[in-house]
Amino acid sequence: MAIDLKYGRVTLEHGTIGEDEPVVVFRAQDVLLPALLDEYRRLCAEAGSPANHLDGIDAATRAVIQWQQNHHTQVPQSK
Repeated sequence: MAIDLKYGRVTLEHGTIGEDEPVVVFRAQDVLLPALLDEYRRLCAEAGSPANHLDGIDAATRAVIQWQQNHHTQVPQSK
């Protein structure tokens, strides 16, 4: 079970992550997430990530933008 420093333990349906491996969770309510995903995609493309990985980022970006059109967004904050 992976650990996010803000949200705690993260469980996965597919794949495995080490017990002590830190992960980072971004939520669709974060108004900055689409821009972050765009930058991540750019970096992945420059690093030579395969097309299926880039396609996954594109799909996630579209899903976030669609979700944000119908829900409340906010500037990120730590609690």
